[in-house]
Amino acid sequence: FEGEAWLSIAFSEDGKMIGSEAVIGIPGSIPQKYMLGGYDVSVIQLMPEEQQTLTDASITATNGQTIMKFTKLMSEPGEIEILFGDNEFLWAHGSDATLAYHGNNRAAFSLDLAAAGAAVAEEEVTDPTDPSVEVEEDSVNVPDAIQDPSGGQDCTVNFCDNELTTGFLQKYRINVPDGQAPETCDGCTIDMELIYDGEAWVSIGFSLNGRMIGSEAVIGIPGSTTLKYNLNGYTDNLVQPMPQEQQTLTDASTVFQNGQTIMKFTKIMKEPGEVEILFGDNDFLWAHGSAPALTYHASRSAFVLNLSSGAAQELTAPNKGLWLAHGVILFLAWGVFVPFAVQASLLRKLLPEGGIWLQIHRGLNTISLALFIAGFAISVATTKKEEQPHFSNPHRRMGLAMFIMAILQVIGGIVRPHNPPEGEKKKP
Repeated sequence: FEGEAWLSIAFSEDGKMIGSEAVIGIPGSIPQKYMLGGYDVSVIQLMPEEQQTLTDASITATNGQTIMKFTKLMSEPGEIEILFGDNEFLWAHGSDATLAYHGNNRAAFSLDLAAAGAAVAEEEVTDPTDPSVEVEEDSVNVPDAIQDPSGGQDCTVNFCDNELTTGFLQKYRINVPDGQAPETCDGCTIDMELIYDGEAWVSIGFSLNGRMIGSEAVIGIPGSTTLKYNLNGYTDNLVQPMPQEQQTLTDASTVFQNGQTIMKFTKIMKEPGEVEILFGDNDFLWAHGSAPALTYHASRSAFVLNLSSGAAQELTAPNKGLWLAHGVILFLAWGVFVPFAVQASLLRKLLPEGGIWLQIHRGLNTISLALFIAGFAISVATTKKEEQPHFSNPHRRMGLAMFIMAILQVIGGIVRPHNPPEGEKKKP
């Protein structure tokens, strides 16, 4: 290792830290075997003396490097076996020679000792980008779609970035008091910044299930307040500031400058009666308006963010398939069948005589109405399923108005008097 620090190589059955076994070396002492009982240093325990079977074990700090060496039996009773084929390993190192929390200086990887050979295994400890080795996080199962915006930074030292969407950036840093570990910290705080390209209110929400109702948020309004809110519903009157005694943010501000809205605040991660912000996975919500006034959001989404690794993944919207069906059906109704029905009437002289245009016109309008009813029903049923208020925003109210007008138009067509026989004048 380039530098002076404690080093570790661990042997795992599932690629996760807890329950694994490790050889840990601290400069100035002898490398020994440990049981990894948890994330806190207090539960990293030496194996009993009879299991300390390493030979030729040493760790030295020379010429700016820390070098650990040992020989280990691959198969030992009651311990994880090291196979000649595929193995799950973990590596970690500290920031100095005292055994303490490793921060982001760790990862899990798979290594085939038969295919890669000892030289590649030795290279893997210092070069996790080697293509022969699959690297993954040791404390979270990370799907392929998850990104790591932190770029391997320690988010307890530097600000880590997470792009929420184009033109909307989240930056955060966790503040850990001296002598505490992030996983068990009661006094930890988080510094957070939201940077939006434009002038609008911005918000970051904290959720237990990835949904808005029942969640909490910090909302910043340029030139006004940056406060904690309870999200009790989808309408403006149900988004209410928390009581004054819960307004515990510090260094909170929201300003518009150089074409950007920037909200900053520091929040206690664990507060009584509120959603706790964890050092691991969290369900967050983001939203922003189209103007500084706090009204219905212009854009929003839910996402999972691991504050330890910086790995983020957008949550799939609930009932996405139903809303997609709603959009496709109404596009077919109003974007395909209605225009063709209108053209059949306008271009009737180009069609064969005998009323064929009317049959086409009526048939296409009938199909479009049936689709409109189906799409409208899907919208109403899905809104009820999601426990949202009906017709609570301009889009929904416009849809209701169009539905009523379409029904009245069809009724008008049905009760409209037929054309009189040839030779008779139409009644006024």
